[in-house]
Amino acid sequence: MLILAALVFTLFYLVGVASVALPALPRVPVVAVGTLLAAWLTGFEVLTWTTVVITTALALLAWLLDYLAAALGAQRYGSSRAGLWGSIIGSVVGIFFPPFGFILGALVGAVVAELFVGRPFPEALRAGIGAFVGTLGGIVAKIVILISIAFVVYPKFF
Repeated sequence: MLILAALVFTLFYLVGVASVALPALPRVPVVAVGTLLAAWLTGFEVLTWTTVVITTALALLAWLLDYLAAALGAQRYGSSRAGLWGSIIGSVVGIFFPPFGFILGALVGAVVAELFVGRPFPEALRAGIGAFVGTLGGIVAKIVILISIAFVVYPKFF
């Protein structure tokens, strides 16, 4: 059962890792589901509830960063409130245009929103670049979180 649990977790983990590059996939929280299933398969003896809670918290943090990173980057580069919302909406719409729609959606959303409220193109572009940089930062953060999850879960199997 331990081997099956490890395989189930690994499958869900790989989907979570692939979601970093292919945002149309179910994202990092799927790793928390894989942890829960693997814990259930072992009767919560190998992977305890504590492991499930830690993994779930990290996965939720990664999910939150998906949507906030672009807005925070845009804000850092001088975006208005419209640009912040534009970057979030652009990121969400971009999910439907893999593999890079999520990243480019944040940039385009921020620029379009800034232009819509009358900001000059150079300022709108700066906000869009901030959203782009923020999204890239969010991707790096997700990778770090996924590595952290691996360090929390895999030692339990061995």
